[in-house]
Amino acid sequence: MLKKVSELLHPALLANVKQQQQVVARFQALPKLRLSKEPAKKEAAILIPLCLVDGKLSLLYTLRSNKLRNHRGQVSFPGGMKDARDASYETCAVREFVEETGLPSESVRVWGRGNTIIPYFGPSITPIVGHVTDFAPGQLRLSTDEVAKVFTVPVELFASAANRRHTQYRANYTMPVFVNGDETVWGITAIITHLFLTALLPGAYSASLPFVRKYEALKS
Repeated sequence: MLKKVSELLHPALLANVKQQQQVVARFQALPKLRLSKEPAKKEAAILIPLCLVDGKLSLLYTLRSNKLRNHRGQVSFPGGMKDARDASYETCAVREFVEETGLPSESVRVWGRGNTIIPYFGPSITPIVGHVTDFAPGQLRLSTDEVAKVFTVPVELFASAANRRHTQYRANYTMPVFVNGDETVWGITAIITHLFLTALLPGAYSASLPFVRKYEALKS
């Protein structure tokens, strides 16, 4: 029997280690995403942070500062480049989360990691799933050189088809887009969100994206 979204998003999930492990297992079981044939020259890790806001399970995003050289003004998950300080991808993701939000590392509970993504360009991205305990917006201390703002979106909004869009490209692929939050979530962040929701909401979230097949005109 398929569960309803409300059941899958019950706040008790944040205290249920077994269910968290099941979410991570489904996340890891998804097809690996490799968009480039070339190996990535650098590595990055991001945190997919769940948190409880007004009693609702929510996802936390950042809006990248316009001061940054790359991807300025875009929505992203907290994260960054893995360096010599980081013993693991998990360490990297949590460190970057702390640097960007000002919240303490002790507030992060890591569930596990997803499959590494190889984008068309740039570093590989390893997503780390976790949640923030006792999240309070008033405790945020943003690194304004990196982050313009932090915002949260109730997962139930993105689970609804009414708040999802897609973009189909001429190269014959479709990418998800999420609306109705403070900002539009698109690009690689939308892809990671889409994959995570597929694992978080089995049977309650549609993983299929619309695609209109393109046919070339016959030459006369």
